[in-house]
Amino acid sequence: MLRLKAAVILATMTPRHLVTAAAAAALVLTLTACGSDAPTREEASREAQSAAVRQASASSAEQISILLSEVGRAEPLRPVAVATQDICHAGDTNGLWAHDEYRLSCSLSEIRYLGADGDLVKVLREVDKRARAAGLVPHTDSAIEEIERYYAANGRTEDGLLLPLPGLGYLVHEQDWTVQVGWSKDWIAQAEWSRLGDPLSSQPVPDLIWPTVFVEARPVDLDALRDGPLRRHQHVVTLSSGTTYHEVPWPASR
Repeated sequence: MLRLKAAVILATMTPRHLVTAAAAAALVLTLTACGSDAPTREEASREAQSAAVRQASASSAEQISILLSEVGRAEPLRPVAVATQDICHAGDTNGLWAHDEYRLSCSLSEIRYLGADGDLVKVLREVDKRARAAGLVPHTDSAIEEIERYYAANGRTEDGLLLPLPGLGYLVHEQDWTVQVGWSKDWIAQAEWSRLGDPLSSQPVPDLIWPTVFVEARPVDLDALRDGPLRRHQHVVTLSSGTTYHEVPWPASR
């Protein structure tokens, strides 16, 4: 239909408009061709479940698990549960350029839930020591020193205003992913939930609806954690990480 319209336009144009019309026709033909490399549901699903992609997923999952296990060995922490998610999305195109930078992108994530007791800052110091021992590099704006200053000031400025809670994150050496540490002080009493958010909040498992073509998740029953093993601890600490382990770009001509 687009090609037919272009032909009609060319036929009705006067000679002085031919150059412009020809350019328009070429653009229409380009638009028609551009969408031809968009993956179909079957193609994207087949690649997401191929042996090579599944092996890449397993390899990345093992690396993340080993690293989080190292950090989670900090003495004050008590492992409670692990949640994982592996998901692949097909890239979308509107025929002129790609909405996404990829034709297929697969990523995975892992969250570890741990209980801890005692002084929270001391707990986080031990986590920091373990993370550094594992070769992780602290973010310059998300380091244990910021945590210490925050709690030393009771989370407030000299004028009594609430300070934003600093983060605690690390770069993985020679990798494109990070490790994030989350926590809540005296979380059972819900003293900080209104300001810091629920420490056990989580994302729902995505439905297998286009452009999602693969989902493999092991979620955690957060209500069971609250009412069960975490109720015996004063603090909850989370260790999380994730990475994109497989990505197919659009052709270079794009």
